Amino acid sequence: IPDGIKTSVWPRVERLLTSVGVEFDLWQQGFSSAALGCRADGKYAATIGGVVASIPRQVGKTFTVGNLLIGLAAEFPGLRVIWTSHHARTTTNTFRAMQAMVSRSKMAGLLAPNGIRTANGEQEIRFRNGSIIMFGAREHGFGRGMDAIDIEVFDEAQILSLKALEDMVPATNQARHPHGALVFFIGTPPRPNDDGEAFTAKRAAVLAGKTKDQLYVEIGADPDADPDDQSQWPIMNPSFPLRTPPESMMRMRENIPDVDSWRREAMGVWPEPDAEPV
Repeated sequence: IPDGIKTSVWPRVERLLTSVGVEFDLWQQGFSSAALGCRADGKYAATIGGVVASIPRQVGKTFTVGNLLIGLAAEFPGLRVIWTSHHARTTTNTFRAMQAMVSRSKMAGLLAPNGIRTANGEQEIRFRNGSIIMFGAREHGFGRGMDAIDIEVFDEAQILSLKALEDMVPATNQARHPHGALVFFIGTPPRPNDDGEAFTAKRAAVLAGKTKDQLYVEIGADPDADPDDQSQWPIMNPSFPLRTPPESMMRMRENIPDVDSWRREAMGVWPEPDAEPV
């Protein structure tokens, strides 16, 4: 957790989300409270280093971060947000998920007329107060040349090149959000052939104690756990069993038979540096 947090914007956002029927579980509340934690000057404590989260599949990443952004956009007029994944298909799936979130009847009053836009390849959610959430894929160059962005989300951060960071992070230099800009990095442990240098470096800096301005959350099983030890399920997935039932975990295990992939994608276990694949 970043140093110097004195307060958090989360209670303000939580009240808004609760009013439109969105409730977070305890772990999601803790994550959100720390992510939106502010120092005495009112700026986000993670505004410099960002919010970094290594989260396995089926935990509720899109629900958590997606609704957090929706709450922020609805609460702060004119907020400008971009959500970018490496693959276009992932971006589209996330956009559709968030489109469903804001299409609930209680949220209708938050959106601008025709607030969901998909025309001409532009995927956007616009709010009555002037806030906007834009979606695009890094593989198509999305985000380059933008400015005055308040929040950036790098989804699939396990495939995030340093070049992409150079292209996109400067877009937050002229952020107008009163609490400062925020950059989210969300992904799973990188595969050996992934361009995971940026995500790995973020994790390494925290583990080495080299940053006090970054929130880092890692959800995962015990590193030496047996891949089929079901007692690890609540450890590697805090949504189990309330949100993710046993059959969902079993289905995922059945369809990810490769042990190395299972440990990385479902268990959230990072390999030791320079370790051979399992």
